[in-house]
Amino acid sequence: MTHEEDTSKQQSGQEKPVIRRDKVVVTKVTEQELAQIKSSANRCGMTRSDFIRARALGYKPRQRLSDAELDGLRQLAACRTDMVNFANALHGLTDNEKIKLFRHQPTMLDWYEKVAYVTDRVTDFLQSAQTANSYPAGTTNEEAKADGV
Repeated sequence: MTHEEDTSKQQSGQEKPVIRRDKVVVTKVTEQELAQIKSSANRCGMTRSDFIRARALGYKPRQRLSDAELDGLRQLAACRTDMVNFANALHGLTDNEKIKLFRHQPTMLDWYEKVAYVTDRVTDFLQSAQTANSYPAGTTNEEAKADGV
């Protein structure tokens, strides 16, 4: 470990302070509380110790995205790619070609149906991501204190 610290100091050109956590805090919890702590820490990808320390210091750890949410994020990225491709295709048209395209009602209705689907999917994903997290996004700030945490 000392070797790794020395290497990082040499690479960055700065000395990083070594934080030694040698104090222990002990608390008693019920079986149900312990299960909840383990579950919450696991959902956030943290050890129990790190999770409890973060919460005690006023941080709000972020819950990792579920597989369904990660899939939604990938789909959202694919939708973005489609929209960028569409915008790039429009930029390649002359002004007269754009006017013709946008005055052609069947094309515009088809485009609207596709865009409405994309925006509905984006809205669904954002709503699911907001409600699925038991902890709001962010770290320590005044909002956390206002929430009574």
